[in-house]
Amino acid sequence: MALTTLAPGPAMHIGLSGDLTIAEAAETRDALALALTTSETLDLDLGALENIDVAGLQVLLALLLEKHPVRLTNPSEALRKVVGLLHIEALQNRLPN
Repeated sequence: MALTTLAPGPAMHIGLSGDLTIAEAAETRDALALALTTSETLDLDLGALENIDVAGLQVLLALLLEKHPVRLTNPSEALRKVVGLLHIEALQNRLPN
């Protein structure tokens, strides 16, 4: 998994690519937690995610539970497929069409 800061600052834009699975979940969670402390809003581009499992979904759901404004953008086909299969409404409602 790679986390790339596409636009730093108060309106931070981060791109996630590769896998977001149990192997990457803790590192990703920690990196995103740090991003929340250094920005006012966070846009997370998910278009390059190739594989995601339940641990990766937990990271995204926990991020959405933060009081910090977070927007999920450009969901990959892999993310849409897993969210649809598991019927995770909390994520389905936050993903753009």
